[in-house]
Amino acid sequence: MLKKRYEDGSEPIRIRAHHILCMQGFQGLGYSEEFTRNMTRITTKIQNNPFFLVKVVTEADSICQYCPHLQQGLCNIGKDSEESIRAMDLSALKALDIESGSLFLSAQIKVLTDNLSSKAIKTICGGCGWRKDCLYFQKKCSL
Repeated sequence: MLKKRYEDGSEPIRIRAHHILCMQGFQGLGYSEEFTRNMTRITTKIQNNPFFLVKVVTEADSICQYCPHLQQGLCNIGKDSEESIRAMDLSALKALDIESGSLFLSAQIKVLTDNLSSKAIKTICGGCGWRKDCLYFQKKCSL
């Protein structure tokens, strides 16, 4: 069982379930310069530190905090956007066989995504506007 805090008292980083997949194919693109810089920082930290604690969630996370579409804690990128983003999160949770609120070491995050089938990835990411630029989607689903 993982501790809910690091020994120094800091909290785990909160990552939306579908962002676990986004981080695998991220290549420096984003909604704004500030968002991209934050996504790069978080992705690099998680990929380079195998013992970083990650809490998987289904609401705005540490990546969302710099998104220009985040309004009052909700995604407002388009019509029904919060609902469609949450549906992606729930689909990711189901495919990964985990629950919202689960804690993982960062090294475990990549292992979770390595075993997803192309069918599961297409189900989760099929409606995402970034899928044509996502290296993970391209690799796993052969666009």
